[in-house]
Amino acid sequence: MPGRLLSALVAALALAVVLASCGGGGSSTAPEKTVTRQAQQGSGKTYLPDVTGRNFVKPASYGFGGDGDLTATKLEWHDWGEAKATALGTLVERPANGLVDTFSGSVTASAPKACNGARYYTKVMAHLPKQADYVPTEPTKLPTPCD
Repeated sequence: MPGRLLSALVAALALAVVLASCGGGGSSTAPEKTVTRQAQQGSGKTYLPDVTGRNFVKPASYGFGGDGDLTATKLEWHDWGEAKATALGTLVERPANGLVDTFSGSVTASAPKACNGARYYTKVMAHLPKQADYVPTEPTKLPTPCD
């Protein structure tokens, strides 16, 4: 009799597993759907102007001033064309003492504005480590052709 009881328990357990795996439990839940939505970008290209009035698309290097005191190189951009784009790269600082300091850092472009069928980032910020001679505390405001 114990052998029959064990066989019945194993059969019942197997039946329960089969019913649970094929939805035979009697509940009626709708299958989940994943909805993917593309971010809507403005028409045309997205540019990052610099302080001298030049416009760039995903620049590999970027100067934060006309005198070359702070430049970013080897930039790899993420989320270009979105409300905020970030690039990782190397930031090179040339302070007044004449030394050249190189840091790993990032650049953030933000506040895009539509202008003449394109979009222009209107703010850019360099993120340097605190040991740098100059650590920006707010983004640089950038002009667009429509300003």
